[in-house]
Amino acid sequence: MGRVIVLVDMDCFYAQVEKKLNPSMKGHPCAVVQYKTYRGGSIIAVDYEARKYGVTRMMYGDDAEKKCPGIKLARIPEKRGKGDLTRYREASSGVMRVLSRFCKCLERASIDEAFLDITEEVASRIERMGFTSEITVSLLPATHLASLPEPANGCEQGGIAVDP
Repeated sequence: MGRVIVLVDMDCFYAQVEKKLNPSMKGHPCAVVQYKTYRGGSIIAVDYEARKYGVTRMMYGDDAEKKCPGIKLARIPEKRGKGDLTRYREASSGVMRVLSRFCKCLERASIDEAFLDITEEVASRIERMGFTSEITVSLLPATHLASLPEPANGCEQGGIAVDP
């Protein structure tokens, strides 16, 4: 079996951190803006609720409030004239600790992304399940693979055998 690597990319990470720290934001559209205040600050993270109203990253907070009345805007704290990412780094460290429980090898790619090598865990699970032949996509109907090109029937791509 080839290596099994998983990318964990935490969508809306900054917005989720803000909602955890400030429960009054829960249940409301939310975005996180840079520490600079020009036009309400530039948005760096948008939750799904705000996206429904057309709020996007790089939009200004003032424009987001027009598109999405009632949006809660959280501002990145400022320290010595720069954005202070301490709260997000601490939250990221906590998530990475949890993820590291699932594998022996974790590589942090950014504040909200990590690669996990789960090869040993998958091999162990396959062995416990008693599989003796190659596992194919047809045996894994509930598995979702994102960002992989569609292989032609009967071909192998990315280490995954595909049944015709």
